[in-house]
Amino acid sequence: MLFGLKAGIVLLALFLGMIVLNVALHLMNVANDMAVLAGVIIICVYGGVAAYFGRKLYYFLKAKVESSNFNGLGGLLILATVVGLSSVTTGCNTVIKPGHVGIKVNQSGSDRGVQDFPLQTGRVWYNPVTEDVLDYPTFVQTAKWTKDANEGHPVNEEITFTNKDQMLISADISLSYSLKPEKVPAFYVKFRNDEIDGFTHGFLRNTARDFFNETAGKYSIEQVMGDNGPFLAEVREKLQKAVEPIGVNIEQFGLIGAPRPPQSVIDSINMKAQAIQNAIRVENEIRQSEAEAKKAIAKADGEAKANQALSSSLTPNLLQWRQLELQSQALGKWNGVLPTYNGGGTVPFIQLPAPK
Repeated sequence: MLFGLKAGIVLLALFLGMIVLNVALHLMNVANDMAVLAGVIIICVYGGVAAYFGRKLYYFLKAKVESSNFNGLGGLLILATVVGLSSVTTGCNTVIKPGHVGIKVNQSGSDRGVQDFPLQTGRVWYNPVTEDVLDYPTFVQTAKWTKDANEGHPVNEEITFTNKDQMLISADISLSYSLKPEKVPAFYVKFRNDEIDGFTHGFLRNTARDFFNETAGKYSIEQVMGDNGPFLAEVREKLQKAVEPIGVNIEQFGLIGAPRPPQSVIDSINMKAQAIQNAIRVENEIRQSEAEAKKAIAKADGEAKANQALSSSLTPNLLQWRQLELQSQALGKWNGVLPTYNGGGTVPFIQLPAPK
């Protein structure tokens, strides 16, 4: 009877000790130096008390064994006491790495379930008998949803959507996001997934695909293939608005390479671009021809004005003089010697009277 009473007292002390230990461990997780110090003091005091009563229990059990007044039930009680004291006095801790937060899950009691507040980076103390701590990433995650099995997941994860012209378009998407630390516990409760890849390539990809389809119906093929900034900005805005309540922040969003419409559309776009280039080339040739024509006209106009100036400078006397000069050049200039006859005589110079 006395042994059973003492064993009951030990179990009660073990239960109360677990409560005290949980309080101390919770204080040591608070981001406050005084709270951490209080938790350390409680554990030290509790350890001293446990050591004192443990010594008493040791000698009591030793005496029972020596007197052989001991049975199988007593052995089980001793084993339970030793294991319980070991777990209570030792406790457990883990380290939350940078870029992560801890999620504490209570396995029993009125607070059973995931705690609403996350555990920040650093050493975290918890009671392994009643609690679990999960490590969850908050650093930037990058997803690539592509057709290429060598990029992203080894399966075809391209996004397909239909635009305003009812054309089926495929595209490779790159997206980066991060989790808000204060909302990680709610995020974990909602998706129940320790591996964040399940959310990335499941819920997030499906949501993005829905918004691509919803938004592309307002845009032409030129607006998707060419200046697609407004199109992508609208899809990103809708996606961010949808995932913000669960603590997801979109850091980067865009296309990998060019969208892939049907081949016939690509051929039409190339033909249109070639036609535009040809039109520009012809227009340049026309401008060049016009410039050359204007140059020729200006040259002819200048020559005409020069001829007109020359014509206006000619007088009858100047023309008569020029005519005589030309005749003189044709007959040869007079050397001052009178012409002779065959007989060798000279022709006398006859002085003509001056005209009246």
